[in-house]
Amino acid sequence: MKYLGFVLLVLSGYVMAEEVYYCSDNTNGASGFHKNKETGQYKRTNFTEQKFKMKLKDNDITIISDSSTWSFSCSSPFRYSSNFELNQKYKYMKSCVHESNIGTLFNFNPDNGRYIWFIGSGYVFQNVDDVITRIGTCTKF
Repeated sequence: MKYLGFVLLVLSGYVMAEEVYYCSDNTNGASGFHKNKETGQYKRTNFTEQKFKMKLKDNDITIISDSSTWSFSCSSPFRYSSNFELNQKYKYMKSCVHESNIGTLFNFNPDNGRYIWFIGSGYVFQNVDDVITRIGTCTKF
């Protein structure tokens, strides 16, 4: 029984390492290029703003939206810089790439809650998907 308390104490540290945010695009914060399926041409357009939940861990971010789940591997910007002050300034910020490395990027600043989410690989690799840039803010639960 004493081991059960120890296991629960250790596991509680893992649970606390995850932060949950509620995020939403700014008004007119989702724009890009939409592919017309009939003509194959891309046209500049605004997309419907999105709301989603984000789980932030030390080195990764998981975004859960209505339609899908996205997983990103993250690092701190300028982490290899020799400038100590620059490293400290950006220490908690996240620059992330989609787990499949397909050109989907997500950058997040936990200090002010701002994010930018870029989805653009379909135009280059498959010529099938829209190109979307989303900006918005997240609030910690």
